Amino acid sequence: MVRSLLLSAAAAGAFASSSFGLVVIGTDPSGLAARAEFTLINSTTLEVKLQNVSTGVPTGFSNSDQILTGVSWAFPAGQEITGGSVVIGAGSKSENFSSGAYFAGDSVSGEWGFGNASQSGLFPNFITTLQAGSTPFGGPNLDGPSNLNGPQGGLVPATPIVALGGLGAISDDIRATLTLSAPLTNLNFLDDKFVRFEFGSDAAFITVPTPTGAIGILCVSGFIMGRRRR
Repeated sequence: MVRSLLLSAAAAGAFASSSFGLVVIGTDPSGLAARAEFTLINSTTLEVKLQNVSTGVPTGFSNSDQILTGVSWAFPAGQEITGGSVVIGAGSKSENFSSGAYFAGDSVSGEWGFGNASQSGLFPNFITTLQAGSTPFGGPNLDGPSNLNGPQGGLVPATPIVALGGLGAISDDIRATLTLSAPLTNLNFLDDKFVRFEFGSDAAFITVPTPTGAIGILCVSGFIMGRRRR
């Protein structure tokens, strides 16, 4: 089934930078919301903390649509993700994983992948639970088929908005440590680019423009579009 429901025309996005990194928050009037914190650990290691902070979902959203499946952005020309790892964030845990229960600090690298080429609805560089255009981080698969099986393995709020109905997910955040192909000295690449959050398999996107200054609050658009075939 293809969704073409249009969400409200405006949503709120916020960027705040500090010595710890840069925080991006995207929200939509429906209640969908996501948070990403980018931290440069060293010149070739970027940490991305991704969290589903939704308080509601669009009417008609299914259990899989509510799952935050990834975030994308655009590095400077020539820069790419070459590998890394993903663990469950502090205070978070797995939900309905077929191989057992997992908690803060446990590796979920087998459920996530990365990419460096634009896919439908995504910016060139991304982390995702979805298979199309992505390279798995590697590690044991903890839920379902051995290949990436998003939206399963993605993020729901601490209290899911829609009953998961047996789907595997993580509530409510993960921490991805990304190895970069070349040295990066700052996060200025986000200053004139965009960050885009994805829910479900193309069920919804929230796009957040970055500010030109250190802190900004901006209007952004959220929309639902046709799903990618996996």
